[in-house]
Amino acid sequence: MKITLASLSLLLASTLIWSNSIVIDGSLDEPEWNNAFEITDFYETSPFTLKKNELLTTALIFSNKDGIYVGFKNFQSNDSMFSRKTLRDQINSLSDKNSINIDFDGDGNKAFILAINLGDSLFDAIKTQAGDFKTDWDGNWIAKTQKFDGYWISEFFIPWDVTLMRQPDSDIRKINYTALRYSAENQSWVSSAGTMASRNDYFQELDSLEIQNYTKSKLTFFPYISSNKNSVTNQERSDIGAEIFYSTGKGRQINLAINPDFGQAESDDVVINFSAQETFYSEKRAFFNENQSLFNISNYDRYSVINTRRIGAAPSYNCSEESNEDGCEAAKKNYSDIDFALRLTQKSNNNEFGVFVASEADEAFSAGRDYYALRSRTKLGNKTLGFMVTNVENEMTGESSTVNVIDYVNIRSKKLITYSDLLASEKNGKNGLGYRAQFTYLPNKLSNISGSLLYFEDDFELNDFGYLQRRDWIHAGIGGNKKINEFDNSSILKQIDYGIDLNYDADTTGNSNPIGIDQKNSFSFKDNSKFQLDFNFRSSGKNTTITRKNEAYPFIKSKRRIGITADFEAKNYSFWTYDWRVSFFKGEKDNQWDSNGYGRKFYKIAGSIFPNDNLRINAQYRIRKENEWLIWQDNNNLASYDSRQDTLSFDLNWFRNNKHEIRLKSQFVALKAKNPISIFSDANGYLYKGNNVVNEFNTGVASFQIRYKYELAPLSYLFLVYSKGGRIYDEEDDRSQSELFKEPWENPSDELFSIKFRLKY
Repeated sequence: MKITLASLSLLLASTLIWSNSIVIDGSLDEPEWNNAFEITDFYETSPFTLKKNELLTTALIFSNKDGIYVGFKNFQSNDSMFSRKTLRDQINSLSDKNSINIDFDGDGNKAFILAINLGDSLFDAIKTQAGDFKTDWDGNWIAKTQKFDGYWISEFFIPWDVTLMRQPDSDIRKINYTALRYSAENQSWVSSAGTMASRNDYFQELDSLEIQNYTKSKLTFFPYISSNKNSVTNQERSDIGAEIFYSTGKGRQINLAINPDFGQAESDDVVINFSAQETFYSEKRAFFNENQSLFNISNYDRYSVINTRRIGAAPSYNCSEESNEDGCEAAKKNYSDIDFALRLTQKSNNNEFGVFVASEADEAFSAGRDYYALRSRTKLGNKTLGFMVTNVENEMTGESSTVNVIDYVNIRSKKLITYSDLLASEKNGKNGLGYRAQFTYLPNKLSNISGSLLYFEDDFELNDFGYLQRRDWIHAGIGGNKKINEFDNSSILKQIDYGIDLNYDADTTGNSNPIGIDQKNSFSFKDNSKFQLDFNFRSSGKNTTITRKNEAYPFIKSKRRIGITADFEAKNYSFWTYDWRVSFFKGEKDNQWDSNGYGRKFYKIAGSIFPNDNLRINAQYRIRKENEWLIWQDNNNLASYDSRQDTLSFDLNWFRNNKHEIRLKSQFVALKAKNPISIFSDANGYLYKGNNVVNEFNTGVASFQIRYKYELAPLSYLFLVYSKGGRIYDEEDDRSQSELFKEPWENPSDELFSIKFRLKY
């Protein structure tokens, strides 16, 4: 691990010191606050009663040449103030909070959710009209809180360059906003606009405010230096690079990363996946989460036109054609280095435009891929029309993949919004189409109905740059839910949420998958505990993915299943809480082989202790038992197993002085698959007992990371990370669950020590 003292000194000297006329200290004692816009009316939005807030709250907003300032005065008794710290972007029920949500352009396309809890832990996220709620973004803003006798204060500073904004013609900017307060004692949110980001009418209900606007260019430089050593493979790696962010102050922003730091300081959750569908992992790398929302065209976990986790993925190899085949095999890597990444975005009046380029470095025995994207979007009154084209060039395989997308949002009224995406792909001479139509409708404030239609052809290719859950797919779904929150004072209930969803899926040749009906009932109690009871039904149908698109055997027939799930979250006691879940599924017998019917049982128990404001420890244990679990082998051959998967998780978060943070994250998985039975399907999808040899198998996974994070200044960090992990897979080995937990830990495939500085100035 080699880092030169000169390089380290240079980077440390770049630490940012905030310099603006207002001191952000949670006191609101500067004279500018006396002339700020004042908000005093707040309405309960969770639970959604819209009752006037009983706790006196005042919010203040003003702007100057440096940025936008927001302050809150929250009146409550001293013993009801809760100030437990959390990791960034974690919102839990243990601390009081304030939040300001701002649509800086006032056009209903995108809002930024900024929040701070009474422990000075920050949360930020982006909510788009046509997309999901994204918490990956970490913005360039600061906030502080301070306790007083009978009230507490939060103070926000949001620089003008926190995001790309459209520049108005005058010196007045119209923003849409809502100010929010969370009471940990009551576990309730109140909002000045009577809405919050989880509601379908969120953008339509935001309040408007005119503030002074200032044009200000800003150049921000993020140098980094990192080094790591793998004690198992004896590999060492050191990197130095930089990210440059330049905002012109006139609606244009340029982001450039040179030899970017695409290493992760946080590990992914462990997932054991034997299905035909790829596991989707969210983006955790800083560069791809900054100013990226313009390029986000997605629909829940079904698809995303750009999945930045593709960039820097494992290189393509063709070792069988190399003269040094052994050397090629030995040189294989599970990641690609990046030469550079560039993003340019422009806002002008009602138009937005963006360019994104990234290029991977050439590796030994492989060539890096190049990624390109062009994006435009126009606001036409209550309608938004957009276009994006992406392209991936893979020199190693000689493949080129292009995707074109037209996206359209129509806000027909405060009650009804429609969404449409039309997608077309071209790869290796094959063309494919995709389409999404969706609507959300609010009959009243306590009800909503939504529906969607998806269509993806068999030749539609999105996964070179994006993510697609499955192709050759037709989906139709409709659902709705309703809230009840008017109860007598003697009732133990605070709110009931109940709903039902109906989903139909098929392939494009008309082979119908099982129809799904999900009925959910959630009960919130006045002691702040929660209970949820769900009922699930799956009809008989055809599983069109398990045989991996085999032309002769395109599906297997599955039997009807029913299930029930119960979930309970206890109230927060003085220093601890717990939750549990149980779930049971039962399926009909298959008459063509010696079947007893599918069965699944799931149990979870979890708990947290928080002995003081700076420490939280979480533990969780899950057991999943499955009978007649079908796993594909090859062609039309499958195997049935009786399995048990145990998952043990243990996390710890410790904080000191808002500067020091230690996070321990661990997960251990043990899976045993026993009683194997050979199964095969005929051309009509019926299953029969086969004669192939199938073996029992065991797999164990260990993932452990302890991370120390020191904040030198906002967005300037030192990370020290120790990671350890491994995976084992054995057939016909009768190991205990505890041995499957232990062996990947004792014989890891990786044991990594890392140090990283990422600084801002």
